[in-house]
Amino acid sequence: MIQKISFLIVVILLFSCTPKKEIVVNPPYFRNASRGAEYVGKETCATCHEKKVRDFKLADHFRIEVSGVEGVHGTSCEMCHGPGSLHVEGGGDKTKILNLKKDNESCFQCHLEKKAEFKLLSHHPVLEGKVKCTDCHDPHGSDVQPWSAVSIRGTNDTCFKCHAGKQGPLSYEHEALASSCTVCHNPHGSIHPKMLLQNDKNLCIKCHAQVDYPTIGKRSAHSGYSVQGTCWSAGCHTKPHGSNFDPHLRY
Repeated sequence: MIQKISFLIVVILLFSCTPKKEIVVNPPYFRNASRGAEYVGKETCATCHEKKVRDFKLADHFRIEVSGVEGVHGTSCEMCHGPGSLHVEGGGDKTKILNLKKDNESCFQCHLEKKAEFKLLSHHPVLEGKVKCTDCHDPHGSDVQPWSAVSIRGTNDTCFKCHAGKQGPLSYEHEALASSCTVCHNPHGSIHPKMLLQNDKNLCIKCHAQVDYPTIGKRSAHSGYSVQGTCWSAGCHTKPHGSNFDPHLRY
């Protein structure tokens, strides 16, 4: 019995003393771009991408970096772009690293709810490949709002890059635009047309609460405009972004 116990102790000691091979874990969305690559650390990335690495230290995404697991899961740059050894060995070969300007899958690993919103009836065509997350968001940027990775100058600037016609200038601007387009729209996707947060009068009434509702315009609740459609589709405020002719956003 003593001999058997001694043998087991020796076996356990041998296994415990055997050097363990480091396992590099690459998430599935990395494997096509960097199959067989290893993590090299942001210091290596900085030799070519000095400005990106410097700016990233002030970015919101930098706060989720996990130290102590650099050789296993990757941190900082490689947390999103995948392990970079093959990219480095290839002299900056862009096919050996995940390019977020071409592939959104890295973003969706954390932002699952946004991927779901892109599948709603009305949405920006991100999953169709016509728009990228980086068209609106700067994951490296230091001059961004911490909750959106959009320029601190304002969310609207991002929207106006594509929707310039809504920017104006207009003689009578909808004051909601001074706050954000997202007051009325969900930029990722919605069950309502035009990515509206709501597709009825409640969208407007949450800001324009009035004691005379629903008899707006001296009409009864049963025959007035309020029962004929939304504020912008019932023949009243047909220019919800702004008007050059009417302070009530008509025509």
